[in-house]
Amino acid sequence: MALYAGLERRTGNDRRRLPSPILKRLRFKGMRESSRRAEDRHRIVILDRYKPSLLIATIVILGLSLLDAVLTLILLSQGARELNPVMRYYLSHGPQVFLLVKYGLTVLPVLIIVIGHEALTTRYRFCSGLLPLFASFFGGVVIWEFYLLSL
Repeated sequence: MALYAGLERRTGNDRRRLPSPILKRLRFKGMRESSRRAEDRHRIVILDRYKPSLLIATIVILGLSLLDAVLTLILLSQGARELNPVMRYYLSHGPQVFLLVKYGLTVLPVLIIVIGHEALTTRYRFCSGLLPLFASFFGGVVIWEFYLLSL
């Protein structure tokens, strides 16, 4: 490999050596929203910003999951039974434990999908529809629970 024989324009100060100022982190401009290199798109890289569609899908999923848990508790107070044996076990430990576990079992996969979204959608195109699919699933469950409450 040959050495570069042209004029050196760098000053020697490396701007990447110092941490970013706190105020710059709070702004929305200049933050990394996607990987720049093709080989980085195949790895899981934690980004500074994510697409607004991911935020909306995440909020919808988490909201519907919480609504599902509350509606489940309401249905149980009216005499319904929990058919899921795992959730029935946590219900026996009280409603707070049930809510915490149910919400945690939703938050963890959604967090994994959001963090790995770019790598997943680069490798597997169908993964771009995972969060909307989960949102529609939770929407169907909530509609079913509202139907059960109307009986």
